[in-house]
Amino acid sequence: MLVGVEAFCMFDNNPSLTVSRRFNADQGAVSSALACAKDFIARAPCGPDAEAKLAIIIEELVANVIEHGLAEADSEIQIDIVAIGQDIGLTLADGGIHFDPRSVASPQDLPPERGGGAGLALVRSWSNIVSYARIDGRNLLRLIIPQHD
Repeated sequence: MLVGVEAFCMFDNNPSLTVSRRFNADQGAVSSALACAKDFIARAPCGPDAEAKLAIIIEELVANVIEHGLAEADSEIQIDIVAIGQDIGLTLADGGIHFDPRSVASPQDLPPERGGGAGLALVRSWSNIVSYARIDGRNLLRLIIPQHD
């Protein structure tokens, strides 16, 4: 099974830009993930809206792995970001508990005392989730952020 950047190559045989990072699921994971997004943004022809959406989506997903996913601090998170024509492809792989963001209730469907859910609602609103799989004890999420120019 293809993972990461290789999986996006089926959409575009010649991605113009790819940024990949691996880092531990520890206290510095969100900063590492945002550094990856910044590196991509600095080199990609993104507009300011797409740049903000990419950073927020990455921050939300990685924070959820750390805060709710119960990933061991020494487990690895991998992020691959690729320019696919006018879109941004994002692959996130982590060792947290099984979690498919498509299965989460929207914030208006959650009881008020539970709270939360707004960040994942943004992820679903600003991107198209291409696939989710649980492979060898790891989550593999692929999504596309449309029209990044």
